[in-house]
Amino acid sequence: MDKAKKNKNIGLAVLITGYLTFISWLLAIFTGVNIGIGWESYTVLAFFILLMASSGILLILSVILNILESRESNYMSKGLMLTIFGFPPIAFCYVAILIKALTEGH
Repeated sequence: MDKAKKNKNIGLAVLITGYLTFISWLLAIFTGVNIGIGWESYTVLAFFILLMASSGILLILSVILNILESRESNYMSKGLMLTIFGFPPIAFCYVAILIKALTEGH
């Protein structure tokens, strides 16, 4: 597989997992408020934590690989553009968890 195509696919994966993480964050907030503590909310929270970890690792990997490709070709690659578009929902989820932890006194 070509390096540019591989990096584009990784950037697309970052975009998809980023928005899935954001949607699961909203779902975790909704089930926590609506249902309370129960097996449903624990299941949604576990899915959210899994997506947070995977999207963070995938984002770091994609940024490194796409920046290296962009430096070699002297232009901004499509994979890097997709990674940049996938960054805001991932960053929002991490910042929301950080703010929640700071305001609750953990």
